[in-house]
Amino acid sequence: MDAQVAYGFHHLRNEKPYLAQGPIANKIIYSGYTCTQGWFFTPCTSDPGFRGLKNILRMHVKKINSSEWELVPVPTSVRAVVALNLHSYGSGRNPWGTLKPEYLEKRGFVEARVDDGLLEIFGLKQGWHASFVMVELISAKHIAQATAIRLEVRGGEWTDAYMQMDGEPWKQPLSKDFSTFVEIRREPFQSLVINGE
Repeated sequence: MDAQVAYGFHHLRNEKPYLAQGPIANKIIYSGYTCTQGWFFTPCTSDPGFRGLKNILRMHVKKINSSEWELVPVPTSVRAVVALNLHSYGSGRNPWGTLKPEYLEKRGFVEARVDDGLLEIFGLKQGWHASFVMVELISAKHIAQATAIRLEVRGGEWTDAYMQMDGEPWKQPLSKDFSTFVEIRREPFQSLVINGE
């Protein structure tokens, strides 16, 4: 859902740049999209079947020191799946949160760090949940920590899925009959030397 809101905002900003001319105007526009595109006011509240991410057939992750993909269920209450490799999301917020050592041990997680090669994968349930997460009153719905994530998505009644990476949203075309796989993993760093002469 957050990618859908970001897509709507970017599309409007590209078509009518005079509307989005400052941080206050941008926040008002973004708030309007969150209300009309499903976070707060939507028929989804009357049909629990729409609450989950119906397009995701399966989510697999690779845990640290493993070469095997492991199936991880997507909680039915989740409406947005987010994978981060740093603490910053949504204008500098930390939705993963600072977790207690007992919780980390119980869930098999480690403390989140930007240099550990792990993705923190979490979900946002709906607008009120996301709002409390963004003001850091609560943490997001923790799903997994992994070195890679692979989503298998399929169209069904929708022909596109909204996705975003580094704040750049797009519509991912989907097929009714065939799966689309989206894989996020760390690539080895390769330095680039440019001779300025």
